[in-house]
Amino acid sequence: MVKVSRHKSVNRLVDLGLCRPEDIRIAAADGAALLSPEYAEKIRSAERILRAISEPSRIKIILLLSKREMCVCELESALQMAQPTMSHHLGILERVGLLQRSKKERWVFYKLRHSPVTDLVRSMVS
Repeated sequence: MVKVSRHKSVNRLVDLGLCRPEDIRIAAADGAALLSPEYAEKIRSAERILRAISEPSRIKIILLLSKREMCVCELESALQMAQPTMSHHLGILERVGLLQRSKKERWVFYKLRHSPVTDLVRSMVS
């Protein structure tokens, strides 16, 4: 029996031939890398983005903006949402980098920034 881990259950997997010791060592090294400080910010960023898209209204906004750039008032009308609520959702999506805002005269327009996250949302509801 080759000991590869402090965890009895992992050693049992190796003993049963369900995992190779080398696979366990590689997984442990990969796990240690993910626990390192240099990954901490990347993981926090991913968490912020995933939290931002976890609200149904924000998913609907992403889907509408995946078709074209829209004025805030168009989004409000399309989703039957009050202006303060819409601004709240747009602000969250903008802060995590999924939207880009521009102003045309007195109107504020939003467009979707290309992101794997936006592709994921669209593919999940298609």
